Amino acid sequence: MKRLLLLIFCLLSFGLNIFGQEVPPAKAFTSKDYEAGNQNWGISHDIQNNIFFANNEGLLHYDGNNWKLYPSPNKTIMRSVLAVEDRIYTGCYMEFGYWTKDAYSEYKYTSLSDSIAGRLIEDEQFWGIQQVDEFVLFQSLDRIYIYDTQTENIEPVNSTGILKMFRQGSELYYQDNALDFYKVQRESAVKTQELGTFSGDRAIAVFPTTTGTLLLSQASGFYRLTPSGYAPWPTALDDLAADLRVYSAMQLKNGNYAIGTVADGLIILDQQGNLLAQFDQTNGLSNNTVLALHEDADSNLWAGLDNGIDVLNLEAPLNIYTDVNGNIGSVYTAVEYDGQMYLGTNQGLFYKSVSTNEPFNRVEGTNGQVWGLSVIDNTLFCAHNDGTIIVRGNRAELISDHSGTWTFLQLPADSTKILVGNYQGLSLLGKENDTWEFKGALEGFKYSSRFLLADDDGSYWINHEYKGVYNLQLDVDQLSVKNFVRDTTLPLGKNSGIVKYKDRLFYATEAGVYVKDNGGAFKKDSLLSKTYNAENQYVTGQLDTDNQDNLWLFGSNYIKLYGPSSFGRSIVMKDIALSADYRNQVIGFEEANNLRNGKSIIGTTGGYLLLDIEKFVPRDNTVYLSRAEIMNQKGERFPISRRDESFRFNYNSLHFWLNTPNYDTYLSKEFRYRLLGLRDQWGLWSEDNEIVLDNLPPGDYTLQAQSRVGLNPSTNTLSFKFEIAKPWYGSNTAVIIYIVTGLILMLLINETYKRYYRSQQNKLKEENERQLEIERLNSEKQRIALKNANLERDMVNKNQELAIATMGVARKNELLQGIKKDLDNLSERDEQQVLKKVKKIIESNINDANDWEVFQKAFNNVDKDFIKQLKIKYPNLTPNDLKLCTYLRLNLTSKEIAPLLNISVRSVEISRYRLRKKMALATEINLVDHILSI
Repeated sequence: MKRLLLLIFCLLSFGLNIFGQEVPPAKAFTSKDYEAGNQNWGISHDIQNNIFFANNEGLLHYDGNNWKLYPSPNKTIMRSVLAVEDRIYTGCYMEFGYWTKDAYSEYKYTSLSDSIAGRLIEDEQFWGIQQVDEFVLFQSLDRIYIYDTQTENIEPVNSTGILKMFRQGSELYYQDNALDFYKVQRESAVKTQELGTFSGDRAIAVFPTTTGTLLLSQASGFYRLTPSGYAPWPTALDDLAADLRVYSAMQLKNGNYAIGTVADGLIILDQQGNLLAQFDQTNGLSNNTVLALHEDADSNLWAGLDNGIDVLNLEAPLNIYTDVNGNIGSVYTAVEYDGQMYLGTNQGLFYKSVSTNEPFNRVEGTNGQVWGLSVIDNTLFCAHNDGTIIVRGNRAELISDHSGTWTFLQLPADSTKILVGNYQGLSLLGKENDTWEFKGALEGFKYSSRFLLADDDGSYWINHEYKGVYNLQLDVDQLSVKNFVRDTTLPLGKNSGIVKYKDRLFYATEAGVYVKDNGGAFKKDSLLSKTYNAENQYVTGQLDTDNQDNLWLFGSNYIKLYGPSSFGRSIVMKDIALSADYRNQVIGFEEANNLRNGKSIIGTTGGYLLLDIEKFVPRDNTVYLSRAEIMNQKGERFPISRRDESFRFNYNSLHFWLNTPNYDTYLSKEFRYRLLGLRDQWGLWSEDNEIVLDNLPPGDYTLQAQSRVGLNPSTNTLSFKFEIAKPWYGSNTAVIIYIVTGLILMLLINETYKRYYRSQQNKLKEENERQLEIERLNSEKQRIALKNANLERDMVNKNQELAIATMGVARKNELLQGIKKDLDNLSERDEQQVLKKVKKIIESNINDANDWEVFQKAFNNVDKDFIKQLKIKYPNLTPNDLKLCTYLRLNLTSKEIAPLLNISVRSVEISRYRLRKKMALATEINLVDHILSI
């Protein structure tokens, strides 16, 4: 779309001259654009506002986005076209008929002339088509053929020659070679005086008006029918070229007249015959020969040219002035003053009288950059690169060459003083004796002061794009800046701007729009900030106000206007759908000014735009499916119909072309879509009207699409349902087979697994039984080993006990043997002596320490190292204490211990008491338990 808009500007740039008309938006289509013949002989539109052209090569169709050529049925030049309901009637050499759209959105031809082929006159060409009631009339230079759409009968009307066919309400007339008028009836034509007699020239058009019939001739202008005949009707045509030849003409819906000429382009007259505009190759028309004219449903004027097609938005709410030759340059500022229009540009200050097409002239002495124009105290001030200039008519007076001038601000407290923003600070102008004079520069602030505003508290604000926003305290009388402070709360930003609107300060940058509140702080305004935040709209932060109390914000795709309501009690917002590309303004120097005719002017890099704000009303638009194709995996393409369709799985790439039949060339046209079944979210708006869906998986889909012209979305949402079928191996039958086969396989697998698991279960059971048996045997083995160990330990203990007992028995036996021996040798004389000896032996055996050593040795075999550990723990124990501890470890009672120690039981208790003392045992500790724990 950007390229399209640039093309429009380029076209206008190479078509307009310095004598410059302010022309409506227009667009030219060349044969390369529509890929057909150069010449276009007829134009018509259908109920959807699709445009059809009778082109040299056939029927040319344009739907607002896509061109399509349908070659003429017999390969001859198509001369006429008329859209009636769903049929497109055409006429060419020896052929006429109609076209209808098939299910695939393609137009197919049906010949009507074939049914009367033998009745056609040799070399007939059909130059005109008209429709009256149920009849369609095809006009050649020799006859008129009447086609009854109800009965489909065709009847010719003979004539002595036909120059042109005219429709007046429900009546049809033509002019023959003798310049007489005839009225066409069902099967004949009769000469009539209803249109009077006009023999001076060939009639091109006949217009019924409230004041009588007007006739436009080929070479002599307009005539009005009066009771006495045709009388010349003076119009602006009479003042144009002496050899002006009219080829086509029509009356527009607004009553104006559009006139196409052979060599002088397109002429627009009002209802009084005044010249409104003339378009030719010097000011925007592609070609000076206008073969056909047509006004579409939206009042756009189409011109079929000898070389190309042009469309003019005659009812557009804007006009364009373009400086083709570069004499003016880029327009920064404009103002209407004292009946003159002044343009401040990069090449100087230019002027012309308001509402005229005279050329712009440079004000002498203003060569160079003009940054601003201000009307203060009925004086026009010019902010110039050279300084401050006062403009009087076509003369300029430089009153200050100080540092270059940006802007002017009349002091609120003293209207005789003007503060001037300069390249290097501020200066002051004063008025004395009705004369403005330079008073000097203000000291103390040397920054560039392009934006200069007065606050209600008496201070001043200056915005420097790179340094920030400053608040200044001035002493104007002393020409000094007393103090200045930068507001650090505001973000810096490229192309930032500051303005005062309704006694409030607004600062705008890419970060948003900030408003100074009553507390003196700047706060971000959420509503105004949306202008820049939505869809990357930021282009510039320049804000502007006009004399109608409107605030202008310039976005990427639109201009937002904030102004008072009709009753002035509230602020209303208006969107002007002009993109930055179309506006073509100098970025960072956007400005809007009001003219006395109610229009607004904004400068461009090559001229200016005139906007009628009240006429910027969104127009309803509708999105249509122009055509659709499907492509298989081999790359073959086939058209598809508009009805719901199902496609084979290998035909899964679809191509759709959308269209919106809106021909406002100054508005951007965008589309978006979503594919339900794959993605529910809407895509981004795009100027591309083609939708390509590649390699879609099987499934049910619904394509939904919308269009947007300017900022106005389509009133409908296009919907196209289709299905990508599953492959044969994914069909329902195949799925059933898969399910049955799967169930059988599952059963087989299940049975196999059951057998396998049973086998494994048996093996596992056997293995578990074997493992359990092994574990049982191991447990039994361990039990036997433990039992054997216990038995062995018991055996050792018994052996030790047996050894002790045996030793004791042996000892006692030895003792008894000794006693017996002694008794055998006993004699009377020795009896007393022997008894004493026996007694002595018995006593010695009772107290024999060897018995104790044997016992101790045997005891150590049973309870190894007990006595050793006891000695280590209690080194102060006596041998008797050790004996007592040994007997106590054997868990013997005091009564049992007494004879072993050859002492009384009382003595054993005393020994036990003493033993507790030596071991330092507490009262609650049992002595035997303690000894057993050692």
